[in-house]
Amino acid sequence: MRETEAEAVAFVVCAAIGLEVNTASSDYVQLHGGDKATLAESLAVIQQTASVILQAIEPCEAAATDSALN
Repeated sequence: MRETEAEAVAFVVCAAIGLEVNTASSDYVQLHGGDKATLAESLAVIQQTASVILQAIEPCEAAATDSALN
């Protein structure tokens, strides 16, 4: 369950910042026995954790963009 949640969080964060992971995340989830049901059970945890990470890195991205423009 934790492997599935961790990989799903990584997928959401990567997708949100524009990194393509292709099928790597889904392949990894399947390798560790994860499926749609497991993801559905963990959806709240995945969303909350990804949100915390994205909020934490957002100021860094904004600063990098600002310095690149100046």
